[in-house]
Amino acid sequence: MKALVDEQLSPRIALLLRQAGYDVGAVAERNDLPGSSDRVVLEVALTEGRAVITNNVKDFRPLAAERLAQGRTHAGLILLPSKRTRTRAAVAMLAGAIEKVMHDHPDGLAGSERWIGPP
Repeated sequence: MKALVDEQLSPRIALLLRQAGYDVGAVAERNDLPGSSDRVVLEVALTEGRAVITNNVKDFRPLAAERLAQGRTHAGLILLPSKRTRTRAAVAMLAGAIEKVMHDHPDGLAGSERWIGPP
């Protein structure tokens, strides 16, 4: 499974997941995506076969639902609570929870979503 960490989340999440052996990028690390609309991020993630990791549930869920209603798919969403502690320890715990989802779904999350609950 491959993933893309949305812009408002720490790119450290992507770094920790890469260190664990996963193919994970972050919007903030790229030259082509910072400041892009959520629709563009979702499209790029689909093109690259990457689930989007985001806490921007209010925007990404409707975009994903719109695609499915049109008979199109998306590469999956890993959704996080919008209110989350942003300490270094919390980021590491979050990366660990995301790693479990990625481990449990090695073939990806095409057209579906998984939630990471509050700590």
